[in-house]
Amino acid sequence: MDEIIEKIITIIKDYRKDDISIFYRKKMDKAHITKWIEQFDEDDREFVLSELLHLLPNSYLTKENTLRILGDEFETLRKDFGYDSVSDFLDETKFLDCQENGKSQKVFLKFIDTILQEKYNYTLKKCGTKEIKNWIYFDDVLASGGTFRADILEEIKNYGNKKFIDSGIRIIASFVILHSWATNNVSFSIDNAIEHKLGQRLKFYRVAKVENNPYINYYNSNPDFNHIYPIKSDLGESVLEFVENSFDRDYDLRNAQFAFRNPEYPKKEKFFSSPENRIRYENILLKKGFEIIESIDNLTAKSLRPLGMAPPSYKTLGTGSHFFTWRNISNTCPLVFWWGANDWYPLFPVKNRGMN
Repeated sequence: MDEIIEKIITIIKDYRKDDISIFYRKKMDKAHITKWIEQFDEDDREFVLSELLHLLPNSYLTKENTLRILGDEFETLRKDFGYDSVSDFLDETKFLDCQENGKSQKVFLKFIDTILQEKYNYTLKKCGTKEIKNWIYFDDVLASGGTFRADILEEIKNYGNKKFIDSGIRIIASFVILHSWATNNVSFSIDNAIEHKLGQRLKFYRVAKVENNPYINYYNSNPDFNHIYPIKSDLGESVLEFVENSFDRDYDLRNAQFAFRNPEYPKKEKFFSSPENRIRYENILLKKGFEIIESIDNLTAKSLRPLGMAPPSYKTLGTGSHFFTWRNISNTCPLVFWWGANDWYPLFPVKNRGMN
């Protein structure tokens, strides 16, 4: 088990490394990972670490690789929107700055400013000096899409709804981690709100994509489901019953038909080490996450699920994200990775979410 832990450390060693100080001292070392894994049943510990080691190379996003991909994205945008140069694209582009200080968008805009200076001898202050034809929105994660939707609708409102529709301005939404289900939902929601179909005027870009859209159809015929999405079980049914009975609500719970993964998908397992290991790993995380929730004396968050936060109206087990960035972890990931209360010790301590 020690060898597996050392290999995991080599992958996640830069997690919140920039935050190390007298106020934050958590390091990704053997003691830290050992303390986390020892909270699992003894017979599951080596298995969980082995499967995690298999998953991390494709689900942990280091600072170096992420910023390199974001930097390369501007050349992609130049080509996609028919510009002769990146500087021509930037001249007609406004970078949206919608969030408060300390939020992730501010952080990423600073990264983008550095990238533009180093690669193109350009700065954010120089962008948008000509007629604005593009709005670009950067952030770390699009999970439910609620923040993005609210920010974009506020921006359109301030600009003027009809004026925006007539302008032809394109919205470029760029995220480090993009959930496919949210992409579809938020596009539809924005169209309804402004009473206009944006179509290709709203385009999404990402470093990593979580294929979690449960609708199986012509356009989504074989999703990878590269997230935690268990098949139906007695444990899962117990969790759903708990979710339904934990709060009084003035709305109906929905999407219960998507609470469990259809065992026929994915047709070929590409994310986990095997279909069998996937089932075992998912159920372990579900079981431990449920134990965490049951340990909470005064449950107040209607969106809390064992496999991560989800819209409060969803009768599901959680979003189940299994992608992590070097700077933070999404609360849509399973609780075992980030919960830091009720005597649970997290693998990835969260930033700016009520804990260190």
